[in-house]
Amino acid sequence: PIDRYLYNNADANRAQITFYIALGMLGASGAAFGPWIESHSPRMCAILAALVFFFGHCTAALGLACKEISMLYFGYGFVGGVGLGIGYVTTIDAVIQWYPKSRGFASGLAVSGFGSGAVAFSNLNSALVRRFTVPQVFVILGTVNLIIMLLCAMVMRPPPPSYNLPGVAIDMKDQSISDMHNPHQRGVQNRIKGKSAAIGGQTITVGSNSGDPVLVITLSQALASRDFWLLWVAFFVNLVFGVVIISNLASMSTNMFGTSLPAPVSVIVTIEGAFNAGGRLLMGWASDWAGRRRTFLFVISLQIVIVSCLIFVIPQRTFWPFVVLVWLATLCYGGGVGVIAATLADMFGASNMSGCHGVILTGWSVAAIGGGLTYTGVVSLLTKHRGYTLGDPFVYVLNQYWILSLLICGWIALLFIRITPRERMFPRVHGEIFHHTFAGVMFRLARGTRQNGLHDYAFLSAAPGLNMDCNGDAGDNEADL
Repeated sequence: PIDRYLYNNADANRAQITFYIALGMLGASGAAFGPWIESHSPRMCAILAALVFFFGHCTAALGLACKEISMLYFGYGFVGGVGLGIGYVTTIDAVIQWYPKSRGFASGLAVSGFGSGAVAFSNLNSALVRRFTVPQVFVILGTVNLIIMLLCAMVMRPPPPSYNLPGVAIDMKDQSISDMHNPHQRGVQNRIKGKSAAIGGQTITVGSNSGDPVLVITLSQALASRDFWLLWVAFFVNLVFGVVIISNLASMSTNMFGTSLPAPVSVIVTIEGAFNAGGRLLMGWASDWAGRRRTFLFVISLQIVIVSCLIFVIPQRTFWPFVVLVWLATLCYGGGVGVIAATLADMFGASNMSGCHGVILTGWSVAAIGGGLTYTGVVSLLTKHRGYTLGDPFVYVLNQYWILSLLICGWIALLFIRITPRERMFPRVHGEIFHHTFAGVMFRLARGTRQNGLHDYAFLSAAPGLNMDCNGDAGDNEADL
């Protein structure tokens, strides 16, 4: 409708650039405002997001009334994208803080609302365009969003102090139940309460209430870790296909199948939005019991299979296999978004979630802008210089190859991510030659006998700063780590 309103040509394909700009600014603003969101009330942040998003709608409406596409890009793309980023990170951070034991399901449910917008508003948008001008529609939708967002902001508040651990809980799974009730182990546990030690450049503290070791990570340490950036790569490639398809599914369906479409394009896009929202909720919930890495590996593995199938299905011009595969790929796209927040909280602690989440959303920006421009560039090259038409399946098949190569790279990156503190902090031992974590399994080559690792209370009690005598006072000797 926007291209038709501005250029009297529904195939101008200039309005969809706004979508790429908005997603680009979502990630950029999330990274810029993430630390600020962490230190301010979620209510204040949500109100700011609502006002900025509304201002973006109004600016876009003014630009459309003046027939200026650049004001649409700035208003809804740039300003509206900033509002999206602030509101997105604020909401997910608040949910993660309130539900530390069900982070996957809680964050998946929250971000599913972001995907459900396409389902809720697709038919409403069409009805509004039939009754009002496009600029008026932007004002109406902006007002509706403002009211809803302000009402939601009124009920948002942070959890009470000490509701969450001050860091990342270290898994003590090598301690059996009998060990935990062993008087010697209990004595060691009691003696290290409230103590701290520096191990491998990181700080280990022990909770004063539970006695469970907690890994304290600063935001700068989290953002400088290789695990964060490997996760960024995996998140980026998971998003590329979804971003490209979501913005181009309507035009792809119309160009390849024309009048033979068995269902209206609006219905196809609405169902795609439902798969997007469902994937966020389903995969977020699954990650709570299957594990973050396994769920993420499953999501990207399924995407690899789907894109491989599309390479053979698209040339056949069979509608239902094509659209079902796209819907399933959109489910995976939503699944990655639903898992990422809980994964970051597990890896770096709830206190670093806003900052880490904001920065990792730049992967969404790169996927939206880089993926969108690459897709458009390939289509433009083939149609303008190689003699293909938009209805030729090869135009879309060629795009699947570079997407598939990225997905394979993301799948490999996931294998090298050390999700848990045990994996990241596993110490060197005497005579060690090599150790590395691959797919959650520690491989170590060493000379000599087996040594205790970071997961053992005895190891913790021997760490520098945690050495204590039987009365709980600091001892004279320090262990050689």
